[in-house]
Amino acid sequence: MRTIVNLKSLLIAFNDMAKDNNQIEHKAISLAHKPLIVYIITALMIATSLLYFYVAFEDYQELLQATSSSSADSKDATSAEDIQATRNEMTFFLIVAISYIPISIWMLKVKHSSKIPYIIAIVGSAALIVFYILTRMMDIPSIGLQTDVGTIDITTKIVQGAIVAISSFLIASVIIRRKRLENNPTKSYKDKYRNNIQ
Repeated sequence: MRTIVNLKSLLIAFNDMAKDNNQIEHKAISLAHKPLIVYIITALMIATSLLYFYVAFEDYQELLQATSSSSADSKDATSAEDIQATRNEMTFFLIVAISYIPISIWMLKVKHSSKIPYIIAIVGSAALIVFYILTRMMDIPSIGLQTDVGTIDITTKIVQGAIVAISSFLIASVIIRRKRLENNPTKSYKDKYRNNIQ
């Protein structure tokens, strides 16, 4: 008799846990489908673009100083390589900064109707984080070994990490929601989810 009572208690506790997990999952899905999440990701994308523009501007100033000093003195191979490396770095930063802008606009336009801009943001931001780590560990041709780790660098990587995390959360919630709609194709269930994400 006690065994049956214990089993009933375990089943009740398991059902309560399952209900709580479903409620938490439902709240997470509802949160991810609110426009605020899209605006947060877009703001992080624009912030990243501005940071890259700022770093490119710093490289431009450094390039001007290096060019003026090398023209005053005799040009040697080392200074020429440094100038070329700075020029390549500045070009790379400008390309990255510009690339974030159309993706941000795309996100604002499609919001939750397409996963493509968020996937691009995840892959691009993650690739840039990995590339940054590699430039601090090995001598990459035309860029060289970078030994400086500044506040701007750390801030940019934190923001890019946030882009990866929040975009992944949004995509996962979209996939879960679509599976739920496929498994529960009733009109009342669909209406319930639509009302919760508005």
